[in-house]
Formats: sequence, structure tokens, C-alpha cells
Amino acid sequence: MNRILCIEDSVEYQIYLSALLKDYNVTFASDSNKALQITQNAREQFDLVLLDVSLPDGNGIKLVPKLREAFSSQFVPIIVVSGDNDIVTKVAAFGVGADDYISKPADPTELKIRIEARLRNAQLMTSEKSIIEFSGVKLDTDKMSVEVKTPEAIQKAELTPYEFKLLKLLLSRPDHVFSREVIIDRVWGIDKYITTRTVDTHISHIRKKLESSLIKIETVLSTGYKLVAKGGSSGTDSWTRAG
Repeated sequence: MNRILCIEDSVEYQIYLSALLKDYNVTFASDSNKALQITQNAREQFDLVLLDVSLPDGNGIKLVPKLREAFSSQFVPIIVVSGDNDIVTKVAAFGVGADDYISKPADPTELKIRIEARLRNAQLMTSEKSIIEFSGVKLDTDKMSVEVKTPEAIQKAELTPYEFKLLKLLLSRPDHVFSREVIIDRVWGIDKYITTRTVDTHISHIRKKLESSLIKIETVLSTGYKLVAKGGSSGTDSWTRAG
């Protein structure tokens, strides 16, 4: 049974969600501090988070990066469910890493469908457990880690979840040009309020974090981006694998 962490201060809405999500194991937290305490408990593992924006101890959107850090070893979808239908709030939520946004009062059928879809996507990502290697860069989708091999040593690159997904997309097809629109679709999803400027910002961050590597992300004028090996090498290399 999938486990859902619901961060919601309204007792009435908690009761409503308990009935609606009776097929899931739901844990409730009434504020940000309680939610963080729960996630820091090693015995508490969750498959999805439902997050309200208006919490007694602050704006729930500010909690998203902290939840990402708490769930750094696994991909846990975060769905914001809020009475605030303002576009600025939605953009802010997606900008800090939320996976979906549903306005209250949420249609019960739509909410369940969106939860099921996000859980399916997360399970697909978890089941891949593959390693992508190119020109001294190794991306491990199981460990959600990126390693960069230099002449001196092997270094770890610390990427955010969306930077990781974007790099994975580019590594999946070196020398292939991905348009900004395709990147938004494949990394964030077409139903999100993401602009091409967000893509450019994430690309800039990845470039800085991988500047010591043997790969580079090239800008294709008026189109998008492609990943290539520096110096035009084939990108093939060898890694020592455990076992």
C-alpha cells in the first residue's frame, strides 16, 4: 500500500482526505515543523506528499526544498493542494520543485487520478535503476547520483532533482538537439507553469556544476540544447563496476 504524507492544518479537510484516500496509508502533519519531524524519522518512508500552501507556521511552498532534501535518496512526488489559485503562487510552487498543483476545492476524481499518475511515474523512475555513462560522466538513476571523472579523481556533482532529470534527458541522446519545449515536457510536464527561462536557468546551473567534466551543453540558436563531448571525442570510456 502506497504511503502518503499529507501536510494540511484543516481538520475538516483531513477527514475529507482520509475518506477519499482510504486505499492509501495516509499520515497527517498539521504544520511544517511536524512534517519535517516525520520525514526525519528513518522508519517513515513515503511515496507521495500532498502539501497545503497556507500553514500555521508559514508558507508551505518554502517547505518544498526541505522535503526534497529529506527525500534525497528517492524520488517522492510533491502535489500542492491549495485554495490559492493565483498564477504567481503556482509558478513559485513549480519553481522550487513541486510536481503538481491542484486548486481547492479539488474535484475528488481529479485528485485521485493525479495522485495515481504521479505514483506511476515515480515507480517507473525507481524501476529503471540504470546507469548512463558518457565522456567521464556517470549518472546513476538508482542512487540519484552523478559522478565526474577527471585526471585527478572521481568527483560527485550535487544536482537538484530537476537538474538531475534534465541532465539524464540530455545524456540519453548525446549530440541530439532537444528543444526547450520538449525539455519542459519531459522534465517538468506539459501541465506545469514553466517558462523557457526556467530551462535556461537550470542549464546554467548544470554547466557550472559540471565545468570540470569532459562534457559540455551547447546552446543551439533559437532551438534548445544538446550535450556533446569536449574536444569532439567519442564519449566512450571505462568505469570500474562493483561486482
